[in-house]
Order: sequence, then structure tokens, then C-alpha cells
Amino acid sequence: MGRTPLDTPARQQEVFSAVLGVLAEVGYARFNMDLVASRARASKASLYQRWPSKARLITDALKANLPDLPQPDEGTFAEDVRQILRSWGEPVPFDIAGIFLGLLEGSRQDADLAGLREEYVDRAYTEQLQVAVDRAKSRGELPESLDAGMLITALISTFVLRSEERGVVDGIVDGLLRPLIGTFRAK
Repeated sequence: MGRTPLDTPARQQEVFSAVLGVLAEVGYARFNMDLVASRARASKASLYQRWPSKARLITDALKANLPDLPQPDEGTFAEDVRQILRSWGEPVPFDIAGIFLGLLEGSRQDADLAGLREEYVDRAYTEQLQVAVDRAKSRGELPESLDAGMLITALISTFVLRSEERGVVDGIVDGLLRPLIGTFRAK
């Protein structure tokens, strides 16, 4: 009995799950097709036929596993951010912090991975927050001079690095954003 081809959706998801598991466990430097092939019960040759580099394989795995990213409009920046972060925190069978750290490590070493990550993964998350920031600025909740890129990076980094903590979304919104927004409005 032959193996299911890698182009079937279920089989691809098995491979992508293996990819994200390996990346989270060993990081980018030690990530290799042998580890993925073993975990996914696939041949290394079949992986290379479909994905010519580990950067492309990792990027495709990430794209296939992006959560549904709705664009909420709750009327306030804090509540928009709360809903966005909650959508990211939906139960995910992957080690988000491990994957994030693997991507950071890999992006420093591999320009192809950095470009692919920025184009396909980062943009999906940053665009969602950028819309919320723009709305908040137009409502007067945030000052026009605010560096949106820095705020977005801080929100994403805090969420990812503390994603395993219970109540992290409410902690970010109520313990960080609401006090900051109050400071902005007071000026």
C-alpha cells in the first residue's frame, strides 16, 4: 500500500504540523528536512521536490496555519486589540513562543526566510493591528505622533512571549493599554 501523496490537504497538514513542531523544538539552525521527514513519515526527497528550501517549507506551514484574523470594530482601541489578540489565542496545537523564537533566529541567518516571513506572516498580523491603531488615532484615543510600528511590535512580542500564560490578553489590554491610553488622553 503506497503513501498518500503530499499534495492532498490532509497529508500537507501532517507535514506542516511536523514542520512547526520541529521548528519550535529545535529552532531554525538545527531544523532540517531529515527531522521533518521522520516526524511526518515522508521521504526527504519528496519534501525537497515540493519545497526547495527549509525557509519555503516553514513559510508554507505558517501560512497554512494562520488563524482566522477578523477585523473587529468594537468602538475603542483597547477592545479592538482585545478581540484581535483573542483571535490569535484561539486554541492552537503549536508552541507559539517556540515558533516565534525559531523565526527570529532564522530571520537573522536567512534573508529568504526573513523576506518570506515579512511578506506572508508578519503582514497578516500587523495589518490587523494597523487598522485598529489608525481608527484609534482618528477617534483621538492615540496621539498622531505615536509610532504605530513600535506599538504593534510591542503588542505582538508581548502576546507571543507570554502566550502560554492564563489571562495574557486581558493583562495586555487592561494592565498595559488602558493605562497608556489614559496617559495619552491626559496630555
